[in-house]
Amino acid sequence: EYMGRTVCTMAGQSEKKTAKHAESTTVYYLYLLLGVNALYFLWRVLFNWESFGRWSMAGYVLFLVMGRYTYTAIDEALKLGVPFESSQDLFIINTTTQFLCTFTNWGWLLYLTVPGYLIYKGGRMFLNWIFTPEPTPEDDPRMKKKMEKMERKANRQQYTTVRR
Repeated sequence: EYMGRTVCTMAGQSEKKTAKHAESTTVYYLYLLLGVNALYFLWRVLFNWESFGRWSMAGYVLFLVMGRYTYTAIDEALKLGVPFESSQDLFIINTTTQFLCTFTNWGWLLYLTVPGYLIYKGGRMFLNWIFTPEPTPEDDPRMKKKMEKMERKANRQQYTTVRR
């Protein structure tokens, strides 16, 4: 108890606000996911069955799996109150690709942004690792201090005692 109030009440309020925000936000993601899936199913499966082959069926399963995975990741992140940018990016790419694939098979090209982004980030990390110079003892204050201490120790006179 602090100043007449229990501390857990304040923490409970924060948790309630986080839960309310998560509940209201995930509804938008759910409606978007259901709307795009309904449009895809109606247009591609019911109205244009002749263009819905094995690859389109496999793609539809991929859309369903990725949509479920990204929606669940966003929902859990919102409930915990942690950032969810990468899950949101994948969600947006997946739903946009599904929307485009509803009308044309060229929509699959949008999925190439995922490995493209990974190659870009991995390449940047690799190049930074390659072209970052090793710190020299003169640059690092801890190493400089350690080297000075070793020099002082080396310059000290060494005394030996002889027993008689």
